[in-house]
Amino acid sequence: MKMFSKEGIEMMEVKSFHLDGDSLVMKGKMMGSMNTQVYIKPEDMAEAVALMPWKLILRLPVLYFKGLARRRKASGQ
Repeated sequence: MKMFSKEGIEMMEVKSFHLDGDSLVMKGKMMGSMNTQVYIKPEDMAEAVALMPWKLILRLPVLYFKGLARRRKASGQ
């Protein structure tokens, strides 16, 4: 998964997610060159959700299924 700036510049390529105890660990590359592991603690996840308006939270499943459909279409399935 790649994340881009508004200008289309690749900011991070996420290679994997896994759990380390209670923390979610995101492994990837920042700015195309720096290998990194980002640790997201449960309280950080709660804070992230608290920053989201309800309209966004309710829209997340729709965005997920749109992304899934676009991936399938791109791969020819």
